[in-house]
Amino acid sequence: MSFQQKIPVPHANSRVNNTHWEVTIDAVAHLLKTSEDFLLLDCRSREEWEENRIPDAMNLPLQQFSTRCHELENHRDRPIVVYCRTGRRSAILAKFLHLSGYPHVRSMAGGIEAWQEQPGLSSRD
Repeated sequence: MSFQQKIPVPHANSRVNNTHWEVTIDAVAHLLKTSEDFLLLDCRSREEWEENRIPDAMNLPLQQFSTRCHELENHRDRPIVVYCRTGRRSAILAKFLHLSGYPHVRSMAGGIEAWQEQPGLSSRD
């Protein structure tokens, strides 16, 4: 089963259609619950990440990406789910990573704000 088949893509209702790049909150929760092999990448600032984050996420702020992108090289062929506060920064980074040769990358729709609204999902404070 391919990464795209494992992760359903939500329908977008916004002006910018990111459906090709997005994955649902429920799908990410399922991947975590079933211990799937994927990288969860938080592209928010270090300060945002320290306030709250999804357990086991790697922090690589979008603002530092140009100087730290080498840290992702070992994950090039792994599925990657990127998240930020609302899903805007992560969509940008997901598109960039895909164009840079990362074939299995998605942005978590709604970001950590949507994650925190879901009952039963936790973030670290």
